[in-house]
Formats: sequence, structure tokens, C-alpha cells
Amino acid sequence: MPQFARINRRSLAYRVLGGVALLAVVLAGGVAAAKPRDLNISLDRPSDRGVFRVRIQSQVAPIPLSRVHPWTVHLTDQAGLPVSGAVIAIDGGMPEHHHGLPTAPRAASAATPGDYLISGMKFSMTGWWVLNLSIKAPDGRTDRITFNMVL
Repeated sequence: MPQFARINRRSLAYRVLGGVALLAVVLAGGVAAAKPRDLNISLDRPSDRGVFRVRIQSQVAPIPLSRVHPWTVHLTDQAGLPVSGAVIAIDGGMPEHHHGLPTAPRAASAATPGDYLISGMKFSMTGWWVLNLSIKAPDGRTDRITFNMVL
């Protein structure tokens, strides 16, 4: 057998083993991010440290797939008073698929006190999605909240 044939077979074997190892790592990561059985899918609740109460809602029902659509955020403080002028940063994605949102949604103040309009929201497929909001009020108070949605 020629020398180059042995090298190619050996190289192919290493590549196959490397591919199998990579697949095992990817699958193990997918198991770690599996959807919890007790997943909280409430879209109206306190932020992580209780600084704010946050309610989100799609302006389109049912929530469309593969189409950009708007959402509304309603933000209040612990006393239930609207929080206007906050800066809300948005990110998220699909934990089971290890990818982020397919768009870069932005939040802007709306006409009603405590309301914000999220533009550029899009979900590309069915499954478990998370939407993370980082909130900074004009007085410096900050907090985060993660919403879970199953589409």
C-alpha cells in the first residue's frame, strides 16, 4: 500500500474521532440547557431584586413566527407607580439551541407613563425563548428580569 494512502486513512480516522468528540460536547451542552419542568412563563412579575414590576405583551396575537412585530413593556416601582424615562436594554435567545435573538430589538418610551415600545422583536421558530431586560431608572436604580416564552 502506498505511503499516502495510510496517511489519508489515519487523517480520516482522527477527523472522524474529532467530529464524534465535538458532537458529544454539543449534545452535553444541549442537555445542560434543557427547558426546566417548572419554567415560569409569567409575563407580569417583579424584577430579579424586586426593584421594579415589569409586564410585557406582544401587540400581535398570536405571537407570529419569522415576522418582526412590536411588544409593550409596562414598568412600575415597588409602590406601583409608573417609571418613565428608564433605559431598557434587551437581549435573549433560545437556551436549548444556544443562539440569540435573530434581531436586535430596542425599547423606547411610549406616550403612557411607564410604557415602553419594543420594536424589532422576532422569533424565528417554535420552542423555548428567553427575553432578558436590563433596566436603569432615571434615579439610578437598576435591575434585570428574564421572561420565558414557549412558542
